[in-house]
Amino acid sequence: MTKDEALRLALEALEYTGLKWPQVEEAITAIKAALEAKDEPVAWMYEVNHAHTCLDLFEPPDDAYDEGTLYPLYTTPPQRTWVGLTDEEIQKCLQGLPTQTIDVYARRIEAKLRSKNNG
Repeated sequence: MTKDEALRLALEALEYTGLKWPQVEEAITAIKAALEAKDEPVAWMYEVNHAHTCLDLFEPPDDAYDEGTLYPLYTTPPQRTWVGLTDEEIQKCLQGLPTQTIDVYARRIEAKLRSKNNG
C-alpha cells in the first residue's frame, strides 16, 4: 500500500464517522492537503558539453545543459500513474499486421505502453 492509498483510507474512515470534533476536522484537512501536495525535486542533474555531469540545487537556466539531459532528483521517487491505451491506439498498433503472430501484436502494444509511461 502506498502512502497516498493509506491517506485516502484514513480520510475515508474519518469522514465516515461523521464526527465534527476539532481534532477530526483538523486531521481531515491535513490529510487532504497532504494528498494534494506535489513532491518537488531537491536537486537537478544535467550534462554540460557532453562531457561533465553536474548537480545543482536549483534548476539551471535553459542554456546551461545539453538538450535532453536535465533530470529532477527527488528524496523519494514520484508515484507514476499507469496510462493505458485507448481502443484507437490499440487499433493503430495492430494496423498492417494481419498475417503476423500474436507475439508481434503484443510487442507493439508493449512498446506503445512503454512510451506512454516512460515519457
